[in-house]
Amino acid sequence: MTELLKITVIHKLIENKYLIKIMQNIQHVFEKKHIRIIITDSGLGGLSVHALIDKKLRIINDKQIELIYFNSFAGGNFGYNSLKNVNDKLLIFDSALKGMMKLNPDIILIACNTLSVLFNQTKMFKEIEIPVIGIVDNGIEMILDKINTVSDYNIVIVGTETTINSNQHKTKLVNSGIDENKIVSQACENLESEIQINPNSNIVEKLIREYLFKAVQKIRNPKLQTLLLLGCTHYGYSKEIFEKVLTEFCGNNFEVLNPNEKMAEIFNELKSDIGITENIIKNRILSRVKIREEQIENLRNLLKLDSIYLVKTLENAEFIPNLFTFDENSINQN
Repeated sequence: MTELLKITVIHKLIENKYLIKIMQNIQHVFEKKHIRIIITDSGLGGLSVHALIDKKLRIINDKQIELIYFNSFAGGNFGYNSLKNVNDKLLIFDSALKGMMKLNPDIILIACNTLSVLFNQTKMFKEIEIPVIGIVDNGIEMILDKINTVSDYNIVIVGTETTINSNQHKTKLVNSGIDENKIVSQACENLESEIQINPNSNIVEKLIREYLFKAVQKIRNPKLQTLLLLGCTHYGYSKEIFEKVLTEFCGNNFEVLNPNEKMAEIFNELKSDIGITENIIKNRILSRVKIREEQIENLRNLLKLDSIYLVKTLENAEFIPNLFTFDENSINQN
């Protein structure tokens, strides 16, 4: 059996198992008249996923759907990727998950690779009984879908230090039959933070250029097509810069894969033939920290392409200092 055929067979088995599991977990949610969905991230990158879901779900007019964006960033020096101790990250994310459950959601979407790789280590992992879906598996699916259409390839995964150090993407790809020598992982320290400030800044382009250069140097065969997976929801805001820099390094022999788009496809089963109905989707954005005006302005221009409704919600985001609480003195910030 050729390598490509072997991967295709394994992929189909995993894909079917994965999709069946997802559908089994959320089918009862789809049957409800009112559905409350929480979308969470360690910052504001997941708003791009929220916008795509809002856009998709506006074709449904026999459901009342509430989309709640829950910003799991604790503020100050408590960013998940700035904390070096995994237990500190878990403590904060556990407290955020407890805050989410107080809102009585029907489903939680972790639109964040960093939080996705942390979730199964949290205390809440064993306590939460509703479906919780992480974006890491969406990225894996995108890669597996794509390699079935090309003869040979390089895979480059870029993400935060927490995401890359977890090795979850590489492990799942290898378990799917992919040669680990074809996979390059590159941590991009501070990139998500700079993108959140301004996704088109010179600093962002400088960092992307630096990290992609390091990644390309590790590619086994530069002549093959390169599949670049954006392993952080923030990175999608700067997709054009990634493409610009990759063109310089790889010519046109590459493709950028953005899992944000894949996560919204979970709701493909929710369809209606009756037409579009206004005001059936209720959007909320909840944050423990105030969203700065310059961030709102940058995000406004990006989100309006998919959801003008979410833009209006962003302008009226709910600042809730006690959205989730934890013992700040117990966190080691060194």
